[in-house]
Amino acid sequence: MAVGSRNYIVWEDLSVQVADAFGEANNKKKALLHAVTGFAQSARLLALLGPSGSGKTTLLHSLAGTLDANASMTGNILINGKKRKWHHREISYVAQEETFLGTLTVRETLTYSAKMRLISKMTKEEISKVVQQTIMEMGLEDCADNHIGNWHLRGISNGEKKRLAIGLEILTQPNVLFLDEPTTGLDSASAFYVIHSLRQIAHGGKIIMCSIHQPSNEIFHLFDDLLLLSGGETVYFGEAKMALEFFANAGFPCPTTRNPQITSFCNIIKFCNGLENIRE
Repeated sequence: MAVGSRNYIVWEDLSVQVADAFGEANNKKKALLHAVTGFAQSARLLALLGPSGSGKTTLLHSLAGTLDANASMTGNILINGKKRKWHHREISYVAQEETFLGTLTVRETLTYSAKMRLISKMTKEEISKVVQQTIMEMGLEDCADNHIGNWHLRGISNGEKKRLAIGLEILTQPNVLFLDEPTTGLDSASAFYVIHSLRQIAHGGKIIMCSIHQPSNEIFHLFDDLLLLSGGETVYFGEAKMALEFFANAGFPCPTTRNPQITSFCNIIKFCNGLENIRE
């Protein structure tokens, strides 16, 4: 990755297929992505939206290089205009489900992870400084010395666990961060705080792309760019603030009193149904 300049990832004609469970004998494939093209750049937060099964998680796995072994991918993925392999310190992926050791505190969890993942030449004081910086960056100061908790030990909230999961991934200061629905299971205030934290990290010069399910109007306005998928195809890609105008020009305006994201999901279905009719 280039230092001191804007970085970007481009995916060109990206298609992903997996073996169809009902057609394995005939070597049939199920398409999850269909020639998707787009890009993500540093200092901008990119949201990935779409109905269930639209290909959001598949696209994130494709870009992160974590596709299942039974999936086949075609197309190009370029980093700053060049094909290259990922380095483990350049990219991090945050899955929906977090797994923690509940008897550890937030600080202990971050410290153990830092000792295993940061360079071995770092002193104890340097590691402690990185951990404290991460705690502050993710707004975990108030619960830093609280146990994470489990089924018999009361611990931190779900929102704090989400921020801890992100904190574990930014310990190594990756240039790229992919997140699969980081607001799932959170209340509106916690969800806003998580996305606001991601926006600040992105605007600090990182490439951040996250899938999200039906964000509130307040959260939607935190996103710089937006990619809408349906059935593995791109419906909209561009600035988030221009999405409503795009649908309005296509004949699907958003009522002034309606959450734009609820309307957008409806518009995806209507818009794609229209495309299917044209193809037929």
